[in-house]
This record gives sequence, structure tokens and C-alpha cells, in this order.
Amino acid sequence: MKLLNIANILIFSSMALLTLHSANADDHISPSDFIEGNVELSPVPDKQGAYRYIKPDLDLNKYNKVIIEPVEVWLHPDSEYKGIEPDTVKALADSFAQTLVNELEPEYGVVGQVGADTLVVRLAIMGLKTKKKKRSLLGYIPVALVVSALNTNALKRVSLVDAGIEAEILDSITGERLAVLVDTGIRTPEAESAGKKISWKDIEMSLQFYAKRLKVQLDASH
Repeated sequence: MKLLNIANILIFSSMALLTLHSANADDHISPSDFIEGNVELSPVPDKQGAYRYIKPDLDLNKYNKVIIEPVEVWLHPDSEYKGIEPDTVKALADSFAQTLVNELEPEYGVVGQVGADTLVVRLAIMGLKTKKKKRSLLGYIPVALVVSALNTNALKRVSLVDAGIEAEILDSITGERLAVLVDTGIRTPEAESAGKKISWKDIEMSLQFYAKRLKVQLDASH
């Protein structure tokens, strides 16, 4: 299922003070305005910098469809550069949403209507920090030619400094929160020490990791 018709983008340049609390006092989670209210998070054992909440005694057996809400992109207020073209940001978010679809379908259909057998996935790319690269005279392309955000000249002109992922899974009928994910570890200390810069592809690969894990959990419940 293509998501170009539902992945509208919301870009915010300020962060409010709704706090996510870690179950471990030694772990620090930055304030979030995407996940509302207080959530007790614990570290994900095999993913450095990632934290999660899972509803006690969660049973996914009845769920076989998924609604993916429009992906949100939150620009950090301290970002050096805030001038990414709107069409490029939209294409970027569409690409990330499609990553989830590719991992879940055909076993778990991505749909547009609520139902007793349907989960809702809310997803945001948080704290996006970018800086502008020098523009080449050959770097101009018509907006109509912007098809895949991960390969556009527009993104090649922007250097990604930092980003995180936040997501929550809800019951589509009751709105009950079933799970929460906060991943601050896309840019790992090992990568930084090796001089590796975070890339847009790193975000896509992290989303693939979590989509595969959701699918495994759904498979195990059936």
C-alpha cells in the first residue's frame, strides 16, 4: 500500500516539557512533545540508546492489520540549518513510512480504517539537526523531479547532524497505549569515535530494524 496520500508532514521547531521517565534513574531521556504524558521506559537490551514501554501482559493475537499515521518530522530548535524544502521533507517522511509498509506487508495489511483487529502506529523523526552544505550550480532540480527523498540532490546539500526516533502503538478502537519506543542511539558513541557521520540511510535502517521486530512479535502471537 502506497502512503503518498496519507503521509502529510508536520514540522515543529520547538520542544515542550512533557517528560518521558526512564525506569532506570541513571538513564537520561530528553523531554518529548510527541509522546504525551508520563511513560515508564526501560532500556532495550540489544539496542544501545533505545528505550521502550510495553503494556504488561500485552497480547497481540487479535491484531493482523496496521494503520500508519502520517509521519511527523520535528526540527530541533538548535538546528544550524532550517531550510529543507517542504517537498523534500514530505518525500523523506513518505520514504520512511513506506519502509514500514515494506516490512509488514503482505502478512499484516496496512489499512486506513480502524477495526478490532487493527493497530495504530504513530511515528516521528525527532530532534532533527542539520547544517547546509555548499550548493553546487549543478544542484538545482525541478520540484516535479523529486521522487525519492533519500536520493535527491536536495538532501545531498544538507548534512545530517543528529536525529532520533519516537513511536507508539495504540489499539485503534480504544486508543489504549500498547507500546512506546524512544531511540536516541541512531548516532552511537562507537560511530562517533570512528568519525562516522549519521546519514538519512541510518534512520531508514533503524526503522527497518523496528518494523522487523514488530512483525516478529506479531508472528509469535499468532
